[in-house]
Amino acid sequence: MVKGVKPWYLRQSTQDILEKFRYIQQQEDLRLREATLNPETSKWSLGVSMSQENYDRNRYINIMPYERNRVKLRVKSGNDYINASYVKVEVPGESLRAGYYIATQGPTENSWPHFWQMCYQQCPGEHAVVVMVTPLTEHRKRKCFEYWPRAPEFCVAVPRNQGLDAVFETGLEVQYVAEERENDYVLTTLKLMPSDPRLPPKTVHHFYFDQWRDMSKPDEILPILKLSKHSHKLNSPENPMIVHCSAGVGRTGTFITLDHLFHDTRDFTDSGPVEDYPHDLVEQIVSQLRSQRLKMVQTPDQYLFIYHAAELVQNLASAQDLTKK
Repeated sequence: MVKGVKPWYLRQSTQDILEKFRYIQQQEDLRLREATLNPETSKWSLGVSMSQENYDRNRYINIMPYERNRVKLRVKSGNDYINASYVKVEVPGESLRAGYYIATQGPTENSWPHFWQMCYQQCPGEHAVVVMVTPLTEHRKRKCFEYWPRAPEFCVAVPRNQGLDAVFETGLEVQYVAEERENDYVLTTLKLMPSDPRLPPKTVHHFYFDQWRDMSKPDEILPILKLSKHSHKLNSPENPMIVHCSAGVGRTGTFITLDHLFHDTRDFTDSGPVEDYPHDLVEQIVSQLRSQRLKMVQTPDQYLFIYHAAELVQNLASAQDLTKK
């Protein structure tokens, strides 16, 4: 980060920023139109997510993963579908390293066993991180199934055999280990124990942040920054970070954008560029996310929030730099 120098894209007017958001949305509309006209050949096909057999595995009928980068569960037999997308963020000339994530919907009563199987299968490293940025219920509507044990006396069993639905490589037991309450979120440490003794157990660090309303921006910026820093630190480097809200798009995409922006780009680390980056870094990240999962960073307010958070981080860095002089 260049101390005291605010990137040009943080000096744009609100009108200019919102115009970029509208353009990102228009590009997505064109992709969906192409997918509708050419469902078999389009790069943007929604594929098997639209099939009747996967109806009960989708929380919302308008939020599906693209076929080309959907997560496929490893099954011995049966259906490999889960409403989850591999997401890679890497902006040429700006990203210090690629950011790898899995963006997924909040587990439902029908899909929570598949969620835990995905966590175990897709995280080869010992320590996995799940960031949950939705309350369980909102306005008396369920936004996510309570899929993890929240007390020592409980554990969650995931049978290997899900009947006609799917047979997995191993069953799993999700065990409660400990809970740490921060001011703005709860970190629950869990153990994923496979029933196959030849397979290793894994530790899951589950972050539950329930102070973010659906279809909106967070009320405050600093709790999100703290959540990002804490979760980033605990994940094994070879693992993707698993992020979900309710649909796995709006709040999920906003969190992923901020996480990559503040940890893996030159403009927001000590590896800052000598000169201003010529492109709008926020626009580029969100455009990449939208090309990998529908509606990532879903609303204009969420898109604006990213710029405001970035400006705050720049200001805090400049203030800290001044105190050292």
